[in-house]
Amino acid sequence: MTGIYVHIPFCLQKCNYCDFCSYPSMLSNADSYCDALAREAESYCGKNIFADTIYFGGGTPSILSSMQLGKVLDSIYKNFDISSNVEITIEANPGTVTNEKAKEFKTLGFNRVSLGAQSFCDKELSILGRIHTADDTEKCYDLLRDAGFENISLDLMYAIPGQNMQSLSSSASQLLNLSPEHISCYGLKIEEGTPFEKMLERGEITEKSDDEYADMYAFICNTLKEAGYSQYELSNFAKKGFESRHNTKYWLGDDYVGLGAAASSKLGSNRFTHIANLESYMKSFENEESYELSNEDEMSEFMFLSLRMTKSGASKEIFENRFGISIEKAFQEAIRKHTSNGMILDEGDRYILAPKAYYISNYVLSDFV
Repeated sequence: MTGIYVHIPFCLQKCNYCDFCSYPSMLSNADSYCDALAREAESYCGKNIFADTIYFGGGTPSILSSMQLGKVLDSIYKNFDISSNVEITIEANPGTVTNEKAKEFKTLGFNRVSLGAQSFCDKELSILGRIHTADDTEKCYDLLRDAGFENISLDLMYAIPGQNMQSLSSSASQLLNLSPEHISCYGLKIEEGTPFEKMLERGEITEKSDDEYADMYAFICNTLKEAGYSQYELSNFAKKGFESRHNTKYWLGDDYVGLGAAASSKLGSNRFTHIANLESYMKSFENEESYELSNEDEMSEFMFLSLRMTKSGASKEIFENRFGISIEKAFQEAIRKHTSNGMILDEGDRYILAPKAYYISNYVLSDFV
């Protein structure tokens, strides 16, 4: 089964850390953009693509009207073969969800919401450039529950400028009091071209040290584990049965179709990414890049993505069936090195990262590239 990703590049305000394709103050283009999304979905008519996950990401998809969202969903249902058990996720900013909107999401068919909480400390939310407060998050969460949502994911960010272990602990505690089904935790990295980069250059903020970053990550992993959440991927935690089916497709190497500006697709060995420019995308769905992976590249991708999955890891059987060679032969040196140093564990039918390798995973995974 294939996953469908829909990129909504509009937002009310660009966050200070954001380097994603998003455009504040351009919501007037939303009708035309949704028309283009519907047309792009039509381009897949007759290609017999079966999908069991749909994910609206951004940007801030929750600022669109029900009519705009419905137009895109209708076209997806008309032009793809959608499973009756489809997982349909919408990302939402707590500052954009009303009681009416929460009910509209449910009526449209969304059955999962990814809520960008990030922090429950208002000072940290202000530093991040978020438009909501901690109180907004709690109110939004209650609205979604009242609307009938039984699968809600909350984002928690750590290594925020000015954040300390006490404020992180407080945020984690308030998040856990809400008891969401899924939690995604992201360590803040200051990216090139973001407002944070300029603030760092001016000395207005400082980055966390590697030790501080590692301590915060370890705290989150331990705290969520104690609260009953399973860490099924390096940055993702879930109650049993509530793992993100859509995001899991990326890590397992399944196919996915990306609709929208800057959206990426994977169909077999083919990869293509649309241009981020709205006008160019809406005119012709222009690609910024398009290429085909070699067999060696696909093997590398399989390893560094599947090893992010802390439980399932890299399946020896799936790898050999897909590529006609064993993992041990394809990556002899890397496997020998990291099983010897204890960073990778041989579980018989699969390889998984050892817990001590989670924080330094890039060091391990880079040897498979």
